[in-house]
Amino acid sequence: MAEAMEELRPVPRERAILESFFTQLGMFSFDRAKDYVEKEKDGSSKAAGPTWAPLLAALAHLAAAEKAYHHMTFLGQKMGGQSFFSRKDSIRTIYASLHNELRKVMTSGRHGQPGSASYLEDLLSHLSEQLCHFAQARTEMADLYEKMHSLGGQKSVNSEELVCTLEAVLHKYSSKFHHPILGRVEEGFQTEVDVVTQLLRCQAQVSEWRFLPALLSLHGATSKLAAWGQLFQRQKETRKHLFGGQSQKAVQPPHLYAWLQRFQAALLAKFSFYFHEALSRQAATAADMRALTARAAPDYHGKICSFIRKHDASNVSLVFDNRGSESFQGHGYHHPHSYREAPKGVEQFPAVVSLPSGERPLTHWPNVIMMMGDRAAELNAPDKVVHFYDDKVLSTYYLTRPEPHFTLVVIFDGRKSEKDAHIAGFLQEISGSLRNSKPFSSLKPGSKG
Repeated sequence: MAEAMEELRPVPRERAILESFFTQLGMFSFDRAKDYVEKEKDGSSKAAGPTWAPLLAALAHLAAAEKAYHHMTFLGQKMGGQSFFSRKDSIRTIYASLHNELRKVMTSGRHGQPGSASYLEDLLSHLSEQLCHFAQARTEMADLYEKMHSLGGQKSVNSEELVCTLEAVLHKYSSKFHHPILGRVEEGFQTEVDVVTQLLRCQAQVSEWRFLPALLSLHGATSKLAAWGQLFQRQKETRKHLFGGQSQKAVQPPHLYAWLQRFQAALLAKFSFYFHEALSRQAATAADMRALTARAAPDYHGKICSFIRKHDASNVSLVFDNRGSESFQGHGYHHPHSYREAPKGVEQFPAVVSLPSGERPLTHWPNVIMMMGDRAAELNAPDKVVHFYDDKVLSTYYLTRPEPHFTLVVIFDGRKSEKDAHIAGFLQEISGSLRNSKPFSSLKPGSKG
């Protein structure tokens, strides 16, 4: 009720300034938003009240903090520095300073003298309080990105643990900055957390070979990213040329958005490979399916087919170890209430993908399963390629494990050297890419991932 009354109170100019600022902030126009409030601060009069100018100063710092946050320039930096916004300041220091500024505005507004400007003081105090929560939410998200960045070199990433952290952040702050003036800020925060959550959840679901949940998570993240991206398509940046004239071009998205796009593309490629058989049923022909997977980056199916042709491999399979998985039912979608007896024996090790024929090589499967068990310790080591030659079937096996439940196997007819660098290099490349931890390394601008 109080907020409804607040909506009716006549604060046209100051409110218009605030709404314009947060609209620009919501559209990632950080420099423009900062310049705008700094200009307003310089031209503000004392009639606006004692908290107006301090709030505008805090909003200028908020715009600078948001720019650093979205461009991820804080990753890998250490705490220190004396200025409010030196490059040596950590993002935690920046938002902590902003939080203190906003608290002063909030307190000042509450203790203001009754008078004609008291309605404005109340509004600014209320907004400052909600922005304090926003600064805390940003700090917690920045901590999460720091943690994700540190996971880039690990063999496996516990995506479910990260999802739990994100859900806790969303639950904690979901209604903390809800004022209509902060609508763009709240919407952007919600979208960002939702997209990151759904992508990480998809990562965990693909790694458990759960088709429908992974598909829904990936679709949800893709849809929200596309809607978010329209903000950039609507904006044009005008550039004046040295010798007269001007041109317009689309505003470039910040690093965080571009990184989320790359992470989504990596997950789409992995999803397309792990669920190739189920997805291929929806394509009219094998050629249509090849054309679709060729768009993925990387195209795992195409790379493996090319490797088989080049090196004359007998078979390349991705094997899923479903032991201990109570929900396993096989390729593709299954009705949640359908019953299937738990697999036993070799059926506990289905081929997720088996190329070139599409069928796993049955005569070799007992050997593959035996090696997966006997040499588990080696396979669990990062980037380890296990070699085995069986003189009974006159075949050579190479195995590597991209993640805990999946093993990539290459089979050759005849004897192949354990030290064949081309084969080992190919397996390490595919395995490292399927692990999908490299995108975390590329969170930091300028990093390769």
